[in-house]
Amino acid sequence: MLLLTVVILALHAPRALAHGYVSQVIIDGNMYMGSSPGHYEGPSPIRTVATDGPVQNTSASDLACGVGAGPAQLNAIARPGSVVNITWVSGSGGNWPHEVGPVLTYLTACGNISCVGFNTSGARWFKIAQAGKNADGAGWVQQYIMEGSNFNVTLPDNLAPGGYLLRNEIIGLQNAMTPGGAEFFPSCTQLRVIGNATGVPPTYDTVLLPGAYSATDPGILVDAYTNPNASYVFPGPPIATLMNAPPASAPVSEYYDDWRHDDEQPLIYRGPAGTVVAGDRRSRDFPVFVPMVCRGCKHGKLWQRRLRAYLC
Repeated sequence: MLLLTVVILALHAPRALAHGYVSQVIIDGNMYMGSSPGHYEGPSPIRTVATDGPVQNTSASDLACGVGAGPAQLNAIARPGSVVNITWVSGSGGNWPHEVGPVLTYLTACGNISCVGFNTSGARWFKIAQAGKNADGAGWVQQYIMEGSNFNVTLPDNLAPGGYLLRNEIIGLQNAMTPGGAEFFPSCTQLRVIGNATGVPPTYDTVLLPGAYSATDPGILVDAYTNPNASYVFPGPPIATLMNAPPASAPVSEYYDDWRHDDEQPLIYRGPAGTVVAGDRRSRDFPVFVPMVCRGCKHGKLWQRRLRAYLC
């Protein structure tokens, strides 16, 4: 098995020397070109990185937007639910060179200033998407990027208007068998979201970058070759609840009949503001968003006390 791992690593070694960056994004039919690393090639909403190389220190400030990245000159216009089409290329402009590892996407609000002047130090990020292995467990979604496909990510349907940084990140796991071997390629695009939506992430869904990752996290310190069909644990926070907030009229009372005894403990998770996500221990197939006040439900007062105790 050790010999097999060594052979696989040897086959991937040439690609480990080649890296890349985001050269283009398309939002609602509008194309925005980025500059190649270390060069200014015209105004763009894509923050330019200093090199095409990775960040390998999970505590480095470069983990936010890439090596040496600073504010860009434009803000790309987007709307709630807009699809952002992202083109990753190699440092020489060819196809992205790696194929093993996840693709993660975060947002952070730029506050009351334009993202043109926004400093990411202390920014609170929330995750809106993550893609790892293919559905059959064989191979990674990143492989499609290596083969020339663009990567699409959808903004939250209920995202409040304002300035946001979109952080799309590829993590290369080709050398991740030892601490410090994982390679992080974050890229930030400045957005101005328009519309009249009101959705904002709760504080508990947000993290610091750097701060959310550790060099020894299961999804960062991992041998992706010895057992290629093993399940993958994504680093960082879960997908923000803002991505799947339920309609205000979501029915909940029918689920209480499935919790048959007062002494049964539900599975409870944090949900959008004013709610939690709950499910029966005997069946994980129907998690539901339960309002903190659920009058008229069976055992309503009991469950209300438990939900309030959890939130407080």
